[in-house]
Amino acid sequence: MSQRRESGTLLEPSDTQTPDGPSQEGRKETLLWGLVTVAATFIGSLIPLIPNPRFYFYDDTQAGAYGIWVEIGESLRRGEWWLFSDEAWAAGNYAAEGQWGLWNPLIMLIGLMSTVITDAVLFSTILKIALMLVLALGTFLLARSYRSTAPWAAVAGVAVTLTGFTTYFDGSSWVTGLMVFALLPWAWWGLRRLITESRNPAPALIFSYLLITVGYVHGTIMLVIVFLALLIEVFVRRTPARAVPLVVSGVILGMVALTVYLPGVLTAGVTARASDIGNSGFLGTDLTGLASAAVGSALPQVSGWWGAFAPVPVLYIAWFLPLVGLVSGRRIRGSWPALAGLVTVGVISLMLTLAPSDLGPLRFPIRLVPYVSLTALVLLAVLLSRFRVRQLTGGRIAAVSVLYAAGMYLAWSQNPNISRIHFVLGAVAAVGLICAVVVLYAPHPLVRTWGVRAAAAGIILVSLVAAVGQKHYFPSTPLPDFHFPESPEAYDEPLAEAEGMTFVVGEPDRLGPAIWADTLASNAWYLSDIPTHNLYSPIMFAKYSEDLCMTSHGWTCQNAADSLFTVDEETGELLVDLLSIDTVQILRDPADTSGEALKARMVPEGWNEVERTGDFVTWVRAEPLENNGEAVWATPGTRVSTVSDTSQELVLHVDEVPDGGAEVVTSRLAWPGYDAEGASIADPLRGYLLTVDVPAGSEGQDIRITFEPPAWPVLVVLIWSAIGLGVLWSVLHLMQSLRRRNRAVEPNADGPVVL
Repeated sequence: MSQRRESGTLLEPSDTQTPDGPSQEGRKETLLWGLVTVAATFIGSLIPLIPNPRFYFYDDTQAGAYGIWVEIGESLRRGEWWLFSDEAWAAGNYAAEGQWGLWNPLIMLIGLMSTVITDAVLFSTILKIALMLVLALGTFLLARSYRSTAPWAAVAGVAVTLTGFTTYFDGSSWVTGLMVFALLPWAWWGLRRLITESRNPAPALIFSYLLITVGYVHGTIMLVIVFLALLIEVFVRRTPARAVPLVVSGVILGMVALTVYLPGVLTAGVTARASDIGNSGFLGTDLTGLASAAVGSALPQVSGWWGAFAPVPVLYIAWFLPLVGLVSGRRIRGSWPALAGLVTVGVISLMLTLAPSDLGPLRFPIRLVPYVSLTALVLLAVLLSRFRVRQLTGGRIAAVSVLYAAGMYLAWSQNPNISRIHFVLGAVAAVGLICAVVVLYAPHPLVRTWGVRAAAAGIILVSLVAAVGQKHYFPSTPLPDFHFPESPEAYDEPLAEAEGMTFVVGEPDRLGPAIWADTLASNAWYLSDIPTHNLYSPIMFAKYSEDLCMTSHGWTCQNAADSLFTVDEETGELLVDLLSIDTVQILRDPADTSGEALKARMVPEGWNEVERTGDFVTWVRAEPLENNGEAVWATPGTRVSTVSDTSQELVLHVDEVPDGGAEVVTSRLAWPGYDAEGASIADPLRGYLLTVDVPAGSEGQDIRITFEPPAWPVLVVLIWSAIGLGVLWSVLHLMQSLRRRNRAVEPNADGPVVL
C-alpha cells in the first residue's frame, strides 16, 4: 500500500471521531470495562496460587512486613503510637526507617486487619490481591485520562498486574513496593485531572499522601517524576496557567515528604545506609533484557543472589507489545504534546532502571522496572486507541512479525536451554497476535463496531492463559522462602523458657524450617511476647551491627556469642550486661554439621542452661536483670536509680556522684534525637550505647533523658499544616463548584431556567 493511502483517510481522522474513540463511549461502557478489568485481574491474581499456595508469602513479607503489620495493629488496639521502641534496638527507630506508616491510615487499617485475619499466609494473600485490584483499576483510569478507549484501557489495567517484576518480586515479597506502585496510577490520574479538567484536588492529594506516607522512597521518587512530567505537559500544550494547582499540590505534598523522610536523612550518620555511587551490576538491567519484554519465558541477564541470569521472567511486560507495529508514526507527530507527560515518565523511569546499581542509599535499579511497564502499557493502550492504522498492509504485518521474532530470538539467545518453554509460551503469543490482528482488520461489518471490543477481550483472555503457562514453568519467586509458620499459635512456642531481653546467635534461616519450633527470626519476633535484639532493620545502627556482626535480618555470626561474654575495656563490664540481655540462644553453625562446636559451649557463671538440642543451646540468667533501657553502668562512686522508664523517656534519680562528675551508660542505642535535662549527652560507649555526663553536685536531682526524631516538632507542624491546607483547598473548590452549579440553574427574570 502506498504511503499516501496509509496516512490518509484510512486512518482514524481524530480521537473524537473514531468509532472506537472516547466520545462514542458512555459511562456504561466505561463501567463495563472497569468491571472486566477488576474481574480479570482477580482471576489473574489467583493463578500463581494454583502451583504454589504460599506464592504471596515470601522473603520480606515473611521476615519484615507481616510482623510490622501485626505490631501496628496490636499497638492501635492498645491505644499506642509506634513512633519509637527502645526494646526493638536497631529496628526500633520507626521514624528513621520510614516504612512503618506512622502517618498512613491505609497502613493502620492493614495493621488492624492483620489482627483479625490471623493466618499469616491467608492475610498476605488477601492483601496482595486487593493491591493488584487497586493497581489494575488505577491503570485503567490513567489510560482513560490520556483518552484511551475503555477496551484498550482494560487491557493495560489487567496486563500491568501480570508483569514479571510485579508478580515475582513486589507481589511475592517486596510488598511496600507493590503498595506504592498500586497507588501511583491513582495519584497520577488525580494530578492530571487538575491540569486537564480543573477538578477537585482531593483525589490527587489523598492518593499522593497515601503513597508518600508508605515510606518507600522509590514510589516517592516516581511521584516527583510524575509532577515533572505533568509540568512539561502543561507547557508543551501551551497552558501554563494550569501549572498553578500542580505547583500548589506539590508544595503541600512536599511538606508531607519532609515529615516522612527527613528523620531518616538526619539519622543516616549512624546507620549502615550507603552514600557512594558505584555499579556492581547487582539487580541491574540492560536493553537486551528489556528488548525481550514481550516474551513470557525470557530469562534476562540480571545478576542477583541466584547468579548471572534471572531464574524467572523478571523483565516480562506483555506478550502483545508487538502490536505497536500497527501504530502510525505519522499521526502521532501532530499529537505528541498530549502524550508528553506519559513519554517523560517512561523515559526517565527507563533511565533510572538502567542506572548504576548503587546511587547512594538507593540500590537495585530493577525496582523501577514496574514503572517502565506501567508507562509502556498505558502508552500502548493510548496509541492503539488513537493512532492505529485503519487498514492492514503487508508492511504492518511485517512490523508486528519482526517485533515478535526479535523478542523470541533474544529470549532464546539469553537462555537456549529452555527451548521447550520458549516454544510453548511463544506459540501462545503468536496465536494471540494473529487472532488480535484478524479480529481488528477482518473485512466484516461487525469488525467496525465490535472489533476492538472483541480484540481487547481476546487479549485479556490470552494474557490469563499465558499467565497459567508462565506460573506452571516458573511457580515461585527466586527470593527466599524462610518457611515461617502460618498459624499465630506457632509463634508462641519458641523460647518459652526465655526471660527478659533475648539475643539469638546464629543464622536460623540456614538450619531448615524445623528450627522455627525452637526459635524465630527478624520481624517474626513481633508475633511473640519475647523482646529481642534480633529484629529486621533495613537501616541498622552501624557500630552496633559491626560489634555484634548482625545483618539487617537480625541474624549474626557465631562470634557474637564470644563478644557478648567479653569484658568491655572501658567499663569492666560484660557486653551482655551492658545490653541488658537475660536470655541467650546460640544456634548451631550450619557449617558445623556434627555440632561439635555447639557441644563445646559451656554455660557461663551466673547463668543456667535451660535447654540444649543438636541445633541450639539456651542460657538464662540465674537472676534476670530485666532492666532494658535503664542505666547499666556508672563511673565508680556514682549511684543512680530508675524513677520511670518508657521507650521515649528515662528518668533517673542521682543518689551519689563524685566531685568531678560522672558518666552513666544506658542500654539504649544512641540515636540522634536524644536529649538530657540535668545532664548532657556524651560520646556513646563502644560507639553506640547512649551515655550521659552527670555534673558534680547533682545529688538528689533527677535526670530526664528523652527521645524525639531530629527536627520532629517542626515536622509534625509541617504535616498537619499540609493536611489542613489540603482539606481547606478541597473544601473551597467544592464550594466554588456548587456555587457555579447553582448559578447555572437559577431562573432568570422571565422565569425559564438558564442552562
